[in-house]
Amino acid sequence: MNANISKRIKSGFVILVLTIPFMSFCQPGKHDCIITNVTIVDVKTGKLLNNKTIAIDNNRITAIYNKEIIGSDSTIVIDGKGKYLIPGLWDMHAHYKWSHVDLDPLLIANGITGVREMWGDMPEFIKVPKKAQPEGLLSPDVYLSGDLLDGNPPSFPMGCLVVTSPDEAVAAVKSQIDKKVDFIKVYSSLSEECFLAIAQEAKKRNIPFAGHIPNRVSIYKAIEAGMACSEHFYGFLNACSSVDTSNEALVCTFSEKRFDSLCTVLAKSSMWLCPTLTVNRAMGYLNDTTFTRDSRIAYLSGPVIEIWNQKLNPYTKTEIDNFANSQRKRYLFELSLLGKMNEKGVKFLAGTDFPNPYVFPGFSLHDELSLMVKVGMPELDALRSATINPAIFMNKKADFGSVEAGKLASLVLLNKNPLENIENTKTIETVIVRGKVYNRKALDLLLEQAKSNDKWIAP
Repeated sequence: MNANISKRIKSGFVILVLTIPFMSFCQPGKHDCIITNVTIVDVKTGKLLNNKTIAIDNNRITAIYNKEIIGSDSTIVIDGKGKYLIPGLWDMHAHYKWSHVDLDPLLIANGITGVREMWGDMPEFIKVPKKAQPEGLLSPDVYLSGDLLDGNPPSFPMGCLVVTSPDEAVAAVKSQIDKKVDFIKVYSSLSEECFLAIAQEAKKRNIPFAGHIPNRVSIYKAIEAGMACSEHFYGFLNACSSVDTSNEALVCTFSEKRFDSLCTVLAKSSMWLCPTLTVNRAMGYLNDTTFTRDSRIAYLSGPVIEIWNQKLNPYTKTEIDNFANSQRKRYLFELSLLGKMNEKGVKFLAGTDFPNPYVFPGFSLHDELSLMVKVGMPELDALRSATINPAIFMNKKADFGSVEAGKLASLVLLNKNPLENIENTKTIETVIVRGKVYNRKALDLLLEQAKSNDKWIAP
């Protein structure tokens, strides 16, 4: 390691770990980076593995020792004594490409090392100024969708592939595969006929499909068709109620018997739920100034605030009040069901739907986990929803999801145990992204840089 890099380490800036390729036969002490005397949070078993030393070479964990080892002169040594090491966190419902250069610092500073991008081809009305990436900053890993596949009329004027027949549905799936997407995103206005054609073609081509359960498709039909993940609780309350009209009616006619039956079917199926509690909460509290005056607005850039304004400006105060009051009742009721659903074996992924209004990139994933625990989900299960569950869902367990030799070195070092209190996921000391280390000073610098962007004053 040269003198310049050593100086950057001492001054607290970003550390670049890049010396030798990944080798499983690295000798103790010959590693690029080691984390000593740390407690690993094993998200698979829920056990705490004490006094471990983690070795990192290039971008992989190459060894885990049961004792402290001495590094070479060039080894970066991180003291893990009294600290807890977890896998990097994934936000499994994100609109990252809307303004990713502005979002990267907030994600990395919050330990978000991966995102599932839910709308890869952005609509033209979102204009993000070209801006240089902060020097040396890595982006999270991205699991990518493309255009929204929607019916006619589409939910958005631009950025959707409108399909009105099975043939068009098949062609749309092919077009997305040609764009090298990881999964197909389905949306609310699809007809059942087109939805099923997408499902059949996706299965034929061995690519997952996920997104909104369309308004004209039941959750049971979506499960049967092999939908990989449903977002926002869409379709769930409808299947548990005797009517399918307003939010109030859905809540009032809720049936415990239907609820139990649906949970049993979901638990046995391959479908995951990404409830996006934070965006559902935001929609229910748009008229609450104690909620909308969140101090984390200070970290948001002009492009993100412009997205918020585009979504909110067309509506009058009365319209927002009526919408928020209705959404709040539904949100609180659905929230109350989550703990029971988890007990019954329903599978969850943590996602936020940032950067929708009052959903804060990076920060809100910690809110999501806290909300899960508040309504009865154990801390371990909440932590799994942002670590090992995403890896299982994406079929990427070889790279992500747990702290094990051979996995990518995307890790978060915490000062407190998240299994005691899920709020401890916020006690971040160090973030490692594919072998690159950001200590606390570097993370604070990223947050300060975010605050230097053009600001918007809450009304």
